[in-house]
Amino acid sequence: MLKRKEAEQMQLELVTYDLLVRPDHLLRKIDAVIDFSFIHDLCAPLYCADNGRPAIDPEILFRMLFVGYLYGIRSEVRLCEEIQDNMAYRWFCGLGLTEKVPDHATISVNRKRRFRNNDIAEQIFQEILNQAQEKGLVGGKILYTDSTHVKALANKHKKVTVIVTRTPKTYIRELDAAVAEERKRIGKKKFDDKNDPPSTGKIQQSKSDPDSGQLHKEGKPDGFHYSEHRTVDSRHNIIVNTHITPANVNDTDAIPVILQQIQKRLGHLPFYMGLDAGYHNAPVAHQLRSNNIQPVLGYRRHTHAHGTYGKFRFRYDPALDCYICPQGCLLRHTTTTREGFRQYCCDTRTCQACPKKAECFGASSKRKMVTRHVWQDDLDQADAFTKTPAGKNLYAWRKQTIERSFADAKQLHGFRYARMRGNANMREQSFLTAAVQNMKKMASLLWKPLLRSFRSLAYILFPVWQTPCLS
Repeated sequence: MLKRKEAEQMQLELVTYDLLVRPDHLLRKIDAVIDFSFIHDLCAPLYCADNGRPAIDPEILFRMLFVGYLYGIRSEVRLCEEIQDNMAYRWFCGLGLTEKVPDHATISVNRKRRFRNNDIAEQIFQEILNQAQEKGLVGGKILYTDSTHVKALANKHKKVTVIVTRTPKTYIRELDAAVAEERKRIGKKKFDDKNDPPSTGKIQQSKSDPDSGQLHKEGKPDGFHYSEHRTVDSRHNIIVNTHITPANVNDTDAIPVILQQIQKRLGHLPFYMGLDAGYHNAPVAHQLRSNNIQPVLGYRRHTHAHGTYGKFRFRYDPALDCYICPQGCLLRHTTTTREGFRQYCCDTRTCQACPKKAECFGASSKRKMVTRHVWQDDLDQADAFTKTPAGKNLYAWRKQTIERSFADAKQLHGFRYARMRGNANMREQSFLTAAVQNMKKMASLLWKPLLRSFRSLAYILFPVWQTPCLS
């Protein structure tokens, strides 16, 4: 028999708030395995202790932000509306059924004024990482690092040309010392100390977001972007570090800073570090090996003049310190440049009489020259290790860790686009996105053992019945 239901939404029902959120909800899992009480103590110095109106607990504000980052809600106005209507969101934020949700202006004003000129977001990320370490979810021996671009909140057509000062690379002094020792060994005069003014260059700067950088990579979208340099652990794909730079900064330039940050966050450096082919150069390999880290680098064949022999056709003989060309002639070490490259050249008369000279070098040259970096031995060792079975296994696991972490951040947590302008806001978004990704991973790894322990305890205390939340 068909019967029409009378719509009546004003009836009173006696329910338990906890039953309105299903037992296996993601937010319930996160709340069970992570202790958020540290947020109150972390933010307490930013509030007045004995003056002014009572403030909203900062833990509630950050729990609301966590909901936004977990579910990819970019708008703070929409975030407050979703929390108002969703019981699970309310339960996670600690708000009652009839309690008023904090206004979106409260979130934005606190973020802009109280949490702006400090590292609260970074400290929250660090504390959650510490909890993951305490629970044994971070191995710390094998790490993977890579970068991804994040589109800045800027119009690519609104830009201006500016002149900037190029800062020297962090390893330049070590390189200068290596070059000086190299030139002394081969009997060459030492280069004079650099007293020239800092070099300058022209770049395109956004009018909307000057902190961002214009992307200049083949196959990448045009416009202004940021680069997030992320490091994940191989054990459970926990994010251990994130670093933000403009997109026009080379990925390899961030390696020294990344190593310092990893040392600070974990208390030690890893044994192995996997990087893709974009980091395949001698300075990167040297920096890793000098810190007792075994590089696992993707191989790439570096560019050379079209129509001529590449460097890969020439075999290096370490005993003679020379290169051997495909015709069997020797290219001897002649000098070392200021940039740290050894130059190996063949005799001019030998090259001119060679039947393959048209294929070996261009018509404007009289002899073939091959360069080798002073730290090339470190790169050769990294390549040799990556070709071993252990190195192949380590590198193959990279796509299951760092690439999956980036895909998850962009597809599910709104990390494809910058929410706000400026480097400080981009760092906040990066740290909070990484924090909620770690929360999800910790919840998925720790919830099932925790649920089993709850069930065992319930059976011991109440053997006759099972509680609804554990069934």
